[in-house]
Order: sequence, then C-alpha cells, then structure tokens
Amino acid sequence: MGLAYRADVDGLRALAIVPVVLFHIHLSAFPGGYVGVDIFFVISGYLITAILFREMKAGRFSLLDFYDRRIRRIFPALFVVLVATTLAAVFIMVPSDLLLYARSLRATTLFFSNIYFSKNLNYFQPEADLNPLLHTWSLAVEEQFYIIFPLLLFALIRWVRPNLLRPIILVLIVASLAHAEIRLSRNPIESFFSLPTRAWELLIGSALALGLVPLVTPRKGAFLSLAGLALIVAAIAFYDRHTRFPGLAALAPCLGAALILHGGASGANGMVQRMLASPVPVFFGRISYSLYLWHWPLLVLLAYYLGRRLSSTEGLMVAALSVGLASLSLFYVEAPFRKARRPGASRWAPVWAGGAAMALVVAFALTAIARDGRFWPMSDFARQADALARAQDPFMSWCSAPLSGPMRMPTRPECVIGKSEPTSEPTSEPTSEPASAQASAAASGAVPEQAAAPAFDVLLWGDSHASSLMAGLGEAATKAGASIRLVMLPACPPLNGVVTLHESIKGLERQCPAFNRGVLELIGETRPKLVVMAGRWLPWTTLPSGFAIRDGNDRYLSVEEARAAFVRGLTHNVDVVTRLGIPVVLVGQVPEVGYSPPHCITRAAFSGADTSHCLAQDRAKAMAGLAYSNEVLLDLAKRNPLVTTVLLSDRFCGKETCPTMEAGELLYRDPNHLSVAGSRMAAAFIDLAGVLRAAAGAQQAAGQGTGQAPPPAIR
Repeated sequence: MGLAYRADVDGLRALAIVPVVLFHIHLSAFPGGYVGVDIFFVISGYLITAILFREMKAGRFSLLDFYDRRIRRIFPALFVVLVATTLAAVFIMVPSDLLLYARSLRATTLFFSNIYFSKNLNYFQPEADLNPLLHTWSLAVEEQFYIIFPLLLFALIRWVRPNLLRPIILVLIVASLAHAEIRLSRNPIESFFSLPTRAWELLIGSALALGLVPLVTPRKGAFLSLAGLALIVAAIAFYDRHTRFPGLAALAPCLGAALILHGGASGANGMVQRMLASPVPVFFGRISYSLYLWHWPLLVLLAYYLGRRLSSTEGLMVAALSVGLASLSLFYVEAPFRKARRPGASRWAPVWAGGAAMALVVAFALTAIARDGRFWPMSDFARQADALARAQDPFMSWCSAPLSGPMRMPTRPECVIGKSEPTSEPTSEPTSEPASAQASAAASGAVPEQAAAPAFDVLLWGDSHASSLMAGLGEAATKAGASIRLVMLPACPPLNGVVTLHESIKGLERQCPAFNRGVLELIGETRPKLVVMAGRWLPWTTLPSGFAIRDGNDRYLSVEEARAAFVRGLTHNVDVVTRLGIPVVLVGQVPEVGYSPPHCITRAAFSGADTSHCLAQDRAKAMAGLAYSNEVLLDLAKRNPLVTTVLLSDRFCGKETCPTMEAGELLYRDPNHLSVAGSRMAAAFIDLAGVLRAAAGAQQAAGQGTGQAPPPAIR
C-alpha cells in the first residue's frame, strides 16, 4: 500500500543526488557532497517504514509482498547498469583490474559490497577511483537493513506495548550512533561502510514515520524545514574528504533531512517546500536512483580508458550523459517494473526473476575470477607486466603499524632480515629469509628487552616507500652479515609533529604522530648501529590533490608552511637520532613517473599499441616536485657529520629520461613504488655495507678519543 505523493520528498532526493554527483567530479564548491548518501538513508527509512507501519497496523503486511516491491524497485535499473558496466569492463580492463572488478561484481550482486569494500578497499589495494561499483556499498547497507528491520518492526508492533516503541527505537539510534563514533576512531573504513554504524541514519527516518516525533504547526514546520536546509547546505559546503565521518559529523545532514521531512509532514508550505516541489528538483529527484547508479561507473570507466583523472569539464559532460541515461532508465526500465502485478500473475514471479538475474551475474563473476580476469590472449611480456601490476608488497602487510586503534610497533619476524650477529665477511648468497631466532624473538615485542644487545643492526623507518626498499636492503644486509628491521606506516614518513590528512587513509592525522614518536622510543631503547629514513617526500612539499597538512589548531597549511613543517619535522628526528651517536641515512625519494609502468604495458599490449612510451619518463616530469626535498636532505648531510644523504633520482634518471626498465626488468610496480628489481637497484646505490663500515669506523674513532667524525657522505 503506497503513501500520498509528496513532491518535496522528490526535491529532497535531488538535494541528495546532485551534490553527490558534483562531489564525484571533484568540483571544489561541493567538498562535502558525499553527505547526499546520508540524506538518502533518512529518506529511505522514512518512506519504507511508513509503508510497513501502515500495512502492519491494518493487518495486511506480507513479507513476500514487501520483497516483491523491493525487487521491482531496485533490481531492474541495477542489473541494467551492472550488465552495461561489465561489458565495458571486459573490453577495456586489463586482467588484473578485471579480476578485482569481478570480485566486486559478485559482492554487489549479492548485496554485501559494503562488507567487501570495508575489507579490501584500503591503502594496500588499488585506488577507490578505479572501482566502477564502489558506489553500490550504500545499496548493500539498505538491503541488509531491510532484511532485518521489517521483522524487528513486526515483532515490536505485535508483542511490545505501544508506549515502549519510542524508547526502543531511540535506544537503537543512540547505540548505532555511539558505535559509529567509537569505530571511527578504531577502524574508520569499517565505520564508513558497515550497517551497524549506518543503521541510525535509516532509523531516524523510521522514527519520523512511526510518529515518534509529534507533528507541529505548519508555521513551525516551515521554520524546521529552513533549519534543516541550513544544516544540509552547511555540511555540503564545509565538510570535506578529511572530515571525521560518519559518526557525530553525520548528524548535520541526517537531522537536516529529518527536519525537512517532518516539516512537510506537518503541513508546512514555506520557502523550502515550494523550492523542493518545483519542477527541476522534482525531475532530478525522480531520476535520482538511476542517476546514482549510472554516474559513477561512467566516470570511472572513462578515466580508466583515458588513463588519467578527468578534468572538471569532462566530469560535467559525463554528468550530463548520466542525466540522459537516468531519464531513459526511469521511463523505460524503472517505471514499467514498478507497476503492480498483472491479475493472476504468481506472487513469486519477481522473486524467481530476481534470483535468476543474480545467479547469472554471479556466474559470470565467478567465471572471471576462475580465469584470473583473462578473456583475451596476451604476449609473454604483457603477462609479466600484468603479474607485476597485481603484485603487492608483502612488507606493507607484515610491517605496518596499525592505521587505527592503539599505536604499537610492528613485531612480526618477517620484518627482520639478515643475521643478528654481524660478521666481517659477507655471505655468498643473498636471502630474504627472516633473521635468526634471536632476532625473531626480540622482534616479538614492541620494545626489545635488552637495549645493549639489539636484535637488528639497521632500522629502516618510513612509509610505503621505505617498505618498497626492504627487499633490496634486506638482501644487502644479509650480504654484509648484518640485520635490518622495517617499521613503517603508510603515508607517514619520519617527520615529527606533522598532522597529515590523506583522502584515502582515515585516521592518519592521529596515527602518524603517534607512530613516529613510537619509533623514536624504539631507537632510544634498542640503539641500532644505523637508521635509514625513507619516504615519499613529494606530498609534504607540494600538497597534491587529496592531501593536506594541518597545524595543532586544525588550520590547513599552505605549500610554503608545509615545506617549513617538513624541514622542522625531519630535522628534529634526525637530531634526536644522531644525538644518540647513531648515524642516519636519508634516502631521497625515487622519481615519480606519473603512471604505472606495468599497467601501462599491459594496457598497451592489450589494445595492440606500442609499449615504448611506458618504458621511460621525461626527466623534467619525473623530477617535478623532488627538487625541494632533495635540497633539504642534502643540507642536513652538510650540517651533520653523522648524516649520509642518498638521492635515488641520481640513479634512476639520466640526463633526459628516467627509464622504468633496466636489463629487461621493470623497476616500478606503480607510479611511485619500486618493484623488487627496482629495490635491488636502489639498495646497490645506497651501499649499505659501505655505510655500515663507515659507521663502525666513526664509532671506533670516537672510542679512541680522536674526537673526529667522518665527513658527510652525499650521493
């Protein structure tokens, strides 16, 4: 049984979908446009609960009829988009990416994509902007909610006294919101995607539909609607990718939507209702579901095909195309299936049809997974490149400090490579096996028990760039008869006191300072013979898109201020370590090539194009952004005799180009992380054995009372 049509509700849908689309095309005027999804949740909870409540009170509720309506509402447009997106993906995606797409397709079809993305969409996986089905997480949350909620509501209405309904719903809202805020600190990705942390948003709409909030006069309703609009606009204008969200921050858009819905239900006909009920917002509200489905795959697939981020103009063109497709979808896909069943038609027909559609799509997804994403022939060279594109750095999984929750140093034995007791002669064969039993035992706790006898000689400290050096430096340490331990945190180079915000790593602003403080404590207690500091320095000196730095007062820094913070932060950590008499090696960042060489080769070979443009980058482009950090690292070596600076750009770039392949091996696994071959080349240039010999000589000279330290080493 339906509800009386309210044009202002369609207008509110428009207020949700338009900011979402404009946010996804990266228009700076809509930094908080993602809150449109939260508005959708409130609207959904309000409308669906109103229908359920009316049917249950009238004794006409049928779970089968409810899911019949959900299938006819959700499935037709969704599966049209899934089929179209899958066809495009098969023809333009390389196998490694098609494999990931197939996994997300399976999760989307079975409505657990929110769970899939919460477990797989993080720093260690491809960027979110490369997944055409990422936006389906919200559909999964809704469908999971509507598996549970109708049964819960039925039980409450049938067996619980009416006066207890309000406090029970209120308790559920508060519990879910509290859980969201707690999980936001401990696991931000899970908090964003999971049903338990989002249920309160749908329940706010449910509370309104159940009459748990008394209606007001039309005049007060108009005022409430105006306040609600102000809350939504404020969230869209002032929130951004770095806002702690959802949690308490989601209250603004959710309460804003609830106030507008409640104001309209109270008979208000003020400015907000008239504006939302006007033709243009109503049109966008009517196509909002299909527009939500279409716009994201189109944006992702076009960017993927072009191999770059879309410009604002291109994004607007895609948005316009999405509006056209959504309009066609509304009239030719959604509307026909929303009609009531024909007389005599089986009540189970939509369920069987929906199940068959799900089975077919899942069958294709499983086939693609079984085939490893390979549907077309590839050359051996392209296969090798594709394998490298799939490769993940295992040290990032083994040796990363936590991105949420209490800070602790990584302690897995795999994070220590080499021999715990140095010898004067290098071993004959390199190895990447963990260190000896003594090293492994000492690495089993965050702080080794005996600082006087460290279980590792060299500490490698930094972010994912440090992690990519571990394979090569581990082999170098073993050859030198020494051991090396890696401690790292993604997107967190060894800079003291820098509050970093990264659009794809929630909570970094809290974890990164704690991590770097913890590493300094580890160094103070274990006293390694050498500390190697490495990182992707470029973002901290150029502030690229999606990256920001704040001071202690939550003020965003300019590029000039960020550079000053970079110098202070790095200088502080270097000084703390060298005051302990421990030499430091500062590793200049590897040049960034602007594309993933393995991916570039695979795509070029996949389309039959020449791969030569993938094998070298113009030096000027590759070196862009490195000049400032290189200069800072050199200055630190000049003023501190215990500091050695190694500029990897000198090894990885020639006079005109920076090759991405040498001796038949690719040096990069993505635009700025080294492959194992690249790691070995970098390690050879760093010359860990030579640095250790120089450090030992300096310590021996100091012990003999010469008072002289070796001159700074700069390469």
